Amino acid sequence: MLLSVACLLRPEKSAGLKILSLLSFCVSIQFLYVYFLLKGIYFEPSFLNHLHIPFAWFLGPGMYSLYSVTVREEKFTAFERSFYLPGILLLILFPILYLVLPQIFLSRPVDYFEKGSTSWSDILLLGAYSANLVFYSSIVWQTRAAFRLERLKKDAGARILLFVVIGSGSVTSILVISYLIRDINLLFISVLSTVIYAVAGYLAQIYAPEVFSEMGPSMRDAYRNSRLEGVDTTDLENRLESLMIKEKLYLQEDLSLSTLSNQLDIKPYQLSEFLNQRKGTNFSKFVNGYRVAEAVRILKKEEGANILSVAYRSGFNSKATFNLAFKSIQGVSPREYLRKSKVS
Repeated sequence: MLLSVACLLRPEKSAGLKILSLLSFCVSIQFLYVYFLLKGIYFEPSFLNHLHIPFAWFLGPGMYSLYSVTVREEKFTAFERSFYLPGILLLILFPILYLVLPQIFLSRPVDYFEKGSTSWSDILLLGAYSANLVFYSSIVWQTRAAFRLERLKKDAGARILLFVVIGSGSVTSILVISYLIRDINLLFISVLSTVIYAVAGYLAQIYAPEVFSEMGPSMRDAYRNSRLEGVDTTDLENRLESLMIKEKLYLQEDLSLSTLSNQLDIKPYQLSEFLNQRKGTNFSKFVNGYRVAEAVRILKKEEGANILSVAYRSGFNSKATFNLAFKSIQGVSPREYLRKSKVS
């Protein structure tokens, strides 16, 4: 809980810190409710005894969002926000349902273990933790390149990442198993394991911060490598060059990442990663580079050429986009370029 507050008070105010704050808060809620369950502590109104369930639905999406903004270095998209809808809806519905149907909250969480009964709330909680395992598995799959033996031998960051993955995955798996076999002692063990695991990680970070600092770059590198897995990058570069230079595909105004990737017989995300890794650019800048070069060729060849005509002939779909791209690459606007050419 202290970590959750500390993340919000940090001056950086980054998306990663906000997500980490949410994760820390949600984990704290799970710890508290297991403590309440073991101690036989219950509340009125009775829906409060089940309020840990909505927060459990935030854990998997929170981990994935943290991975997305720190490793994939992508913005928090509307699609990712949809992952949080189950938790948000449950938080809104619980008090409303209590007002309408208070009897549905009469069952106690401990009844699942002691009486062997299964309520709708138990199914919801088990569903939340199962969904979390799916999110964790997705993260592991996307960074699978980090877990190859040769990489683990030489990369300390990859070894720390493996420790984190095994730790969080194991604890969540134990928690799911404790519910499946209705063993309250195993539930306690999963919570205790989480505490020990978290403390061990915290102490390791204090005494070996340089090792933990390698984890981020290691994950980013693994993620990028996994996206280009199975792609012959030398062949891809040759085919891409052929499409752009020989066939002049950039002259198509509606050329998109999907269109170009289809021509190359790869996935759009693989082309995007290739351009980012090997070319140090994105799709828009890559294509505009060829278009501006074409525009410069026309301007040099045809004295007094109409700027708007040159823009369309170079593959741009508007004068504004043309001016912006031209200036970012050439350092001057097309009109200034023409004027300087005449003077020289």
